[in-house]
This record gives sequence, C-alpha cells and structure tokens, in this order.
Amino acid sequence: MKHHLTLLASVGLLAAAGFWGLQQMPASAHGEARPAADTPSQAARTDRPTTPLPSRPVTLALANTSLAGTTVPADLVMDGEGQLVVNSGTRAILEYFLSLSGELTDEQIRHLIRQWAEENASPRAASDLLALLGRYNDYRQRFASGDFAASTASDITDKLNQRRQLREELFGADAAALFADEDRYDNFSLQRHAILTGDMSNAEKEQAMQTLHASQPAHLADQYRQQQALQRLQDTERSIKETGGSSTDRFAYHQQTFGDEAALRLQSLARERQQWQQRYQDYATQRDQILTSGLAGNDQQQQLEQLRARLFAETEQRRVAALDRLEEPTGE
Repeated sequence: MKHHLTLLASVGLLAAAGFWGLQQMPASAHGEARPAADTPSQAARTDRPTTPLPSRPVTLALANTSLAGTTVPADLVMDGEGQLVVNSGTRAILEYFLSLSGELTDEQIRHLIRQWAEENASPRAASDLLALLGRYNDYRQRFASGDFAASTASDITDKLNQRRQLREELFGADAAALFADEDRYDNFSLQRHAILTGDMSNAEKEQAMQTLHASQPAHLADQYRQQQALQRLQDTERSIKETGGSSTDRFAYHQQTFGDEAALRLQSLARERQQWQQRYQDYATQRDQILTSGLAGNDQQQQLEQLRARLFAETEQRRVAALDRLEEPTGE
C-alpha cells in the first residue's frame, strides 16, 4: 500500500509541475479552445498580413476573434505617476490577449494591448505593459522548450528552482508579483509530494494531507481539486458512455465537478469540436479530389485556396492549411 501511495505521489507531482505551464498556454478559457493541431500553424504565420488593426474600441476589434463577447480578466494597477504596478493580474491580462496568437499577428496583438491599456489606464502604463510583454514572450518561448519540465519525480525540485531562476533573470523584482500564485501552487505540490513519499503510516499521511489542504487559500485548494478532476475527465467521460450514460449525464458530471459556467463551456466545446471535425472531413474529401485530378500544381493550389475560402473563415483557413501540411508525405 505504501508503494502504491508513493507511485501516485510521483505521478501527481509530475502532473502538477506541468499544470501551471499548461494553464498559461494560448488556448484560453476566455475564448474558443483550439484543437491541438493549431500548434503547427506557427509555420503559416509568415503569410499573414502585418497591418495593425484599425483604431476602434477594443471590444469591436475583438468581435471577429475567439475572444468575442469576453472581457479582460483584470485591471491595470498604477502608482501616483501612472507607472504600471506589476501583479498577478498583469500576467492574466497578457495571457488574455496572447490567446489570440494564431488568429492575429504579433504586431496586431501588441496594438490591441497598447490600445486597451491607454483606454483603461495611461500611456505610461501602456508603455510599461508592452515592455513587460517582450520579456514575457521570451519567458514563454524558453519555457515551451521543455528544458524546465521535470521528466521524473527525482528532478522536480531542481526543475522548479530553474524555473524560478529564469523568472528572476527576466523579470527581476517583478517576478514574485507576476508568479505569486504559481509559486504557491509549486510549494503546495512539493509539500504534498513530501508527505505522500515520506516515512509515515497511511493514517499519518492522511492527517498531514488534511492539514496541508486546510492551510491553503481557498482558490488554490479549489484549483488543485479541479486539476485532479481534469486529469480524470477523459476516463470519466468514457466510463459514463460505456455504462450507457447520455450527454445529459456527462453535463451533470461537468456541472457537479466544475460548476455551471464550465459545464456549459465544455458542452459548447464538445459541440463545436464535433461540428469542426465534420466540416474538415467534408473539406478533406473535396481536397483529395482536387489533388488526384491531374491538374498542374499551380492550378491545384489555386483551387485548394478557393475551396478553403468558400468553406472556412479566414482564421480557420490557416488552421486547415496547417492540418494539410501535417498530412503531406515527409519523404523519409
């Protein structure tokens, strides 16, 4: 039994180590979730126009994006001179706008951030926020390299320390404010790992875990609970289906576990995913007919572009093109 608890602790800690990184990636709960295949669309970004968005209220500029109908999740904090005061909300704001990566160019996203900050704070705070954006993009790129992800339970502490050193290197005194919640979560995970892998009886471990949970802020404890539920989500949904459960049963489970708003969002995402898969399959059938038609390469490409323009919105066309490239033979 003790060996089983140790194994669970290792698996749980490794998942927790990646949790915050996954939470901060561009797919955002504020907008439409993107399929995993969106990632290769990075290769298509050089084809996008670099013209800044027209000057208009940010809410209107977002109307044709996946953030339509949403609101920026926090307000900027300023000192008496209008200078930006960095906190965890600042990071949430950056992540909100960066979730548009793949839909808008980097230049357009910067334009939106500046416009929003000037409308809601001050020109100086806007300038400070854009300077922070440059360092934050550097952090995201370096973090996404995988160099800071633990591969085994034994190197988790070293990797967390390396991540903190990277933040301090890039953000200096602002690092603690930007990553306060993440640091608390990491410390919680390390303490949990120490308890579950320590030399205590099961009863002692259970008591220690109760004490640890009770010592955490309510939002952190709830965040951990939801993380655990998300890790089990796919298996739970499969179990519901295999036992004859309906979509209503799945919705009831989502509602009980994640709350009303998240349950509605999961339901909507499932419907959107199914519709997208059907639309892409219909497109793929017509695409294959073009590719096997015997037309010259340029004519094929022209017809493919016309087909995408007819069946998909502009942002979807980039996604489709990326999916098509994934299906091309590599020549290996």
